Amino acid sequence: MLRGFTLRGLFRSVSCLGVLVMALVVSVDVTPEAVEMLLTRGKGEKDVWIANVFYSCRQGYAFAMVRNGVPEEGAENYDVVETEQLRVHVSKEMKFENDLPKIVVFPRKTGKRDVGVPNVVN
Repeated sequence: MLRGFTLRGLFRSVSCLGVLVMALVVSVDVTPEAVEMLLTRGKGEKDVWIANVFYSCRQGYAFAMVRNGVPEEGAENYDVVETEQLRVHVSKEMKFENDLPKIVVFPRKTGKRDVGVPNVVN
């Protein structure tokens, strides 16, 4: 028999554990080419965010755009992930394949190159 064990204590422990799991910050995979483009485009600015705006590449795949700076609205709805060279603001509402946003450079239909995330799950 466990001393001091109660059902209420068990629920309290599970609730605290659930809060800790929800508070975990996601990680981000950023290609070196994307880091270079973001730092150049942002004139050395380290903050970037994944926008809920999608552009297509030449092959027709949709990429969530990565913008320089911090989110214009609702910063409290973003997790901040520190990488070696960037602070990436990731929306808590966005879902990604394998729970890991992959930031890459891709060719847009216009022929220009841009930075985006190909693995957003709708």
